[in-house]
Amino acid sequence: MKATKSNNFYLAVATLVGTIIGVGIFGVPYAMSQVGLVLALVYLVVLGGIQLLQSLFYAEAAMACKEKIRLIGLTGKFIGPQARHVAAVATILGFWAGIIAYILVGGTFLHLILSPLIGGELLYYQIGWGVVGGLIVYFGLNFVEKIDFISTIALGLALLLIVVLSVQHQTLSNLVLFTPGDYFLPYGVILFSLSGLSAIPEMEDIMKGRHAGFRRAIIIGSLIATGLTALFALAVYGVTGLATTADAVSGLKAVMGGGITVFAALFGFLAVATSYFIIALNLKSSFEYDYKMHRWPAWLLACGVPIGLVIIGIKNFIGIISFSGAVFGGITAVIVSWLYISITRKNILKKSKLGVSLIWAYITIVVLSLGAIYEVFVTLF
Repeated sequence: MKATKSNNFYLAVATLVGTIIGVGIFGVPYAMSQVGLVLALVYLVVLGGIQLLQSLFYAEAAMACKEKIRLIGLTGKFIGPQARHVAAVATILGFWAGIIAYILVGGTFLHLILSPLIGGELLYYQIGWGVVGGLIVYFGLNFVEKIDFISTIALGLALLLIVVLSVQHQTLSNLVLFTPGDYFLPYGVILFSLSGLSAIPEMEDIMKGRHAGFRRAIIIGSLIATGLTALFALAVYGVTGLATTADAVSGLKAVMGGGITVFAALFGFLAVATSYFIIALNLKSSFEYDYKMHRWPAWLLACGVPIGLVIIGIKNFIGIISFSGAVFGGITAVIVSWLYISITRKNILKKSKLGVSLIWAYITIVVLSLGAIYEVFVTLF
C-alpha cells in the first residue's frame, strides 16, 4: 500500500513537471537575451511563485468539490454564472492557443529529426503530429499517464544532458546583466512557460483524495520545473548570448553543431508531447464534465479545432504563447484566485484548508490584471 502511494506521488509530480516543461521553455532563453540576466531571473522567481500559488489555489477548489468538474464548472459553482462565462472563454481560448503552439513546434522538431531521412514539408509533420497526439488523448488518462511518466523522465535527462554539453561552449561575456529593450517581453512568455494549471485535475485523480500529498506534489513539481526552466535558459543564453534565437535550438546549431540540434529537437518534442497530452485531455474533460458533452464531440472540439487552425495558416508560436500567457493565462489566474478567496471565506475544507493568507490572492489578482491589460494595449496599439 505504501509503495502504491509513493508511486502515485511521484507520478503526480512527474505529471506536473511534464506539463510545465513544454513549448514555452524554448522562448525563455530568447526572452532572457532581450532584457538581460538580472531582470529575467527576477521574472522567473516572481512568476514562478505566482504560478505555484495558482496551482495550489486551483487544487483547493478541486478538493472542495466532490463533483468531477473542471475550472469552468468550479467557477460557476463557487463564484457564479457570469464568472463561469468569463472562465469558459479564457480557458477554451487559452487551451486552444497552447495546443496550437504544441502542434506547430512539435511538428517543427519532428521535421528537424526526420526530414533528413524521409523528407516532407514542415506543414505535413505539424498536421501529422497534431492528429497522432489527438488520437493518444482520445484513449484517456490511464494511457496518457503511462506515456507522460516515461516521457517526463526522458525529458529531464535530455534537458540536463543539453546543459552539460553546453558547458564547454559557455562564454561569460554572453551573460549580460542588463540589456536595453522591451522589459515587458519576458512577462507573457515566462508566465505561459511556468503554467501547470491543466495538470491539477489529473494530479488529484492520481492522488485519490490525499490532500497533504497532493499539495506537496504541487510544490515539489513546481519548484523542479521552474528550476529546470531557469537552468535551460541560462545554458542557452550562456552559449549564444545576444544572438539567442526565438526557438533556442537553431541558435545552438551555429555554435555547437548539427548534432546538438537533432538532440535538442528530440528533447523539444518530448517537452511538447507531455504538455500537449495533459492540456488537450484537460480541455476534452472540461467539455465532457462542464458542458455534459459526449466523449466524441468533446474530443473533436479539444483536438480538432487547433489542427484546423494550423491547416488554415496560423504559424507564429512566440506571438501565440506571449499573448496567451499574459491575457488568457492572466484572466484564468484571476479567476483561480477568486475561487480560492471564495472557498476560504466559506471555510469549505475546514481544518484541512491550505491556510495561505488571502492577501496573496489579492496581490496576484492586481499583478496579473495589470499584465493582461498592458498586453492587450500593446497588441492593439
